Amino acid sequence: MLLLNYSPVLRQPTGIGVYANAVLPALQNLPHVLIPGGQEGTARQRLRRLAWSQVQLPQLARHQGASLIFTPAPEGYLGRQEIPQVVMVHDLRPISHPERSLQSLYFRAWVPSLLRCCRHILTNSEFTAREIQRCSGVPQERITVIPLGYDRDVFYPAAQAYADAPYLLHVGQAYPHKNLQRLIEAFAQLAPRHKQLRLVLAGKSHAQETPRLQALVAERGLEARVEFRPYVPFGQLADLYRGALALVYPSLWEGFGLPVLEAMACGIPVLTGAGSGTGEVAADAALLVEPTDGAALADAMEALVSQSRLRADLRCRGLERARAFSWSHTGHITASLLADLSAV
Repeated sequence: MLLLNYSPVLRQPTGIGVYANAVLPALQNLPHVLIPGGQEGTARQRLRRLAWSQVQLPQLARHQGASLIFTPAPEGYLGRQEIPQVVMVHDLRPISHPERSLQSLYFRAWVPSLLRCCRHILTNSEFTAREIQRCSGVPQERITVIPLGYDRDVFYPAAQAYADAPYLLHVGQAYPHKNLQRLIEAFAQLAPRHKQLRLVLAGKSHAQETPRLQALVAERGLEARVEFRPYVPFGQLADLYRGALALVYPSLWEGFGLPVLEAMACGIPVLTGAGSGTGEVAADAALLVEPTDGAALADAMEALVSQSRLRADLRCRGLERARAFSWSHTGHITASLLADLSAV
């Protein structure tokens, strides 16, 4: 019997929650007990959840007669593994790009030891699998790569390629590694030549980074051209993609980069950073730039805005690439693996 530890899934789901909810229907076909989530994700809640997972999670698993615990995030208990664990690692960004935050402290102090304890680790890209091996020393045979997917009933192309008032779109919380400062600086170079063009930054704010970004926008005189849009509910996200001229996602580091896949599925061109999971997902279906090269980013954005033939080509290649991914496939492979591991 499988214990599904969904306590890390927040009330307003981002990447982890989207994944967890998408694979849940397949996992519920297995004998299971579900521990629901639904928290806000505050620092105090995370600390309480850490303490709970160390003490009460294994006790609950024993009480339920579970043969395996699955957590769709890198959380769990350390020490003697009476009930074996499988975790999903979406990325190790808090280790590679640490901040002064509880999350970075947790990842650096706790996660490598947790991964070494686990019976098996799931992850979403070969890039992240290599990072797991580098940071924890877990051998390759204990790591399985299962790419993410998207909801084909939600993310699909529109008849019209983009909205009448064109905008470039970024989707994701404003963490420093998202590289939004360079994105805004690059947009500032385009703005005088493209009077109607806007930049929409959609996603949860960041306590330290968002005020700095807003100050940069004001300094460049772009308040009317750059929109900070807060968390976008899942039901509204696809329309936001479909209305965009392109997705610009120049992240310095991503385990996978779900917005890249969702945007391609919606038929909009994608520009993203090379060198991490986003390049692996996009393959040759997106413009890839060195994310630390602001001039290259601005040039690529200019090409997207000014070259309709390039946009049409990327649209076709993106749609073809997106067909290789689906949540049904992700869920099926995940459920099959967990069933095998719980029977060991």
